[in-house]
Amino acid sequence: MNQDANIAPDLGPDRSGSRPARRFFLLSAFFAATGRNAYYVGAIWVLAASGSDAGSIALFLALGSISEFLASAPAGYLVDRFDRRGFCMASDGLRIAILLMTSAALVLHEPDYALYGSVIFYAMADRLYLTASSAIVPSITRSDSLVAFNSLAYVAMQAGNMMAAIAAGWLLVVSPLTSCFLFASGTFAVSMLCMFRTTSGHRIAPADRRKPAQASLETSEGEGTNRLPPRLVVSYVLIYAMGMLISAVISKFVQQELRGTSLDFGMLEFCWSAGAIISMLILTLRRFRAADGRSIPIIVLLSGAAMAIFYPTRNLDIAFALMALLGAGYNLSRVLIDVEIQGLVSSAKLGRAKGWIHAACMGLSLLVYAGLAISGDALDPSATFLIFGSGMMACIVAGYALSFAKHRASSRRSMPS
Repeated sequence: MNQDANIAPDLGPDRSGSRPARRFFLLSAFFAATGRNAYYVGAIWVLAASGSDAGSIALFLALGSISEFLASAPAGYLVDRFDRRGFCMASDGLRIAILLMTSAALVLHEPDYALYGSVIFYAMADRLYLTASSAIVPSITRSDSLVAFNSLAYVAMQAGNMMAAIAAGWLLVVSPLTSCFLFASGTFAVSMLCMFRTTSGHRIAPADRRKPAQASLETSEGEGTNRLPPRLVVSYVLIYAMGMLISAVISKFVQQELRGTSLDFGMLEFCWSAGAIISMLILTLRRFRAADGRSIPIIVLLSGAAMAIFYPTRNLDIAFALMALLGAGYNLSRVLIDVEIQGLVSSAKLGRAKGWIHAACMGLSLLVYAGLAISGDALDPSATFLIFGSGMMACIVAGYALSFAKHRASSRRSMPS
């Protein structure tokens, strides 16, 4: 891999060949997301079908979160120092090898231990890909198109999630359990080929396309990370932990409270992705390209309310609608937060900033998983959603209250005596 921290393909918007490169980047994101979601859908359903309780599934996800937590900061440092696209391809290769070994282990061993072992290494490779690919975005699009291109990238990922939800739900019904993991390994192979096409071509140092006012924030090493507003980090952590909690509990919610099947589980995942795609397509419209971070806390607040509604309803049709709303809220906030970070942090330090923020996300997720592991089946899944959703709303309301109190205090100090 290249030692130059700032080496990237020549993908500027005015260069020849930039459009094909962006298309291959989006294709890589699509197939990587398909494989990622197929792995987690398959693994969680295998654990649930084997008779494992919610604590066992939480342990599986917690092991992955611990691996991501430990890998986040080093991955951010590495992708800022070496060729980011090379890291994407390397992580695809690692995930293929891990999935093939997981398929073999499921035949020979109990599913619990086979999946516990695989997720530790899989999560590290996955975090490397996600950190590297997200750091690529500012180098392949103009600063005034960040919202639109980030939205397209999320559309590609959510389309992959939809494909994975349908394919995994069907494969888990009609074929051996290992077929879901073999399917995922095939999608990672296609992702690697697409990323290889993205890397082909002339290489230059990527331009730092931030606005001058934003560029002035970056005057010292690591300063960009420290300049991120606390509300941005808190919103990112809350919305990320919400997605992780839904992944951990939704299969048990389908089985225990809705009395559903793996196809119902797959359809809920499909609705999440459908809501995400619709919201991302709205962001690509010219009218919404100027969207900024001021709406992020409101989206997080509404997402918390949607989480809480699972408890009093407990109905499959309502669950479909709630999952679509949550998918929209999750991805809207993630895109807007990513755009804010890409605008505030220089390209050379973007990987480290995302790495440290993701470490904070993993910290809260680990606390959530620890609570699930301790409680086991003592709490119904819908009650868990209610508690966490209420906590999200409380955090946002408290943030607004603190901001209002601080504003009033500063106004009083500025008044003449």
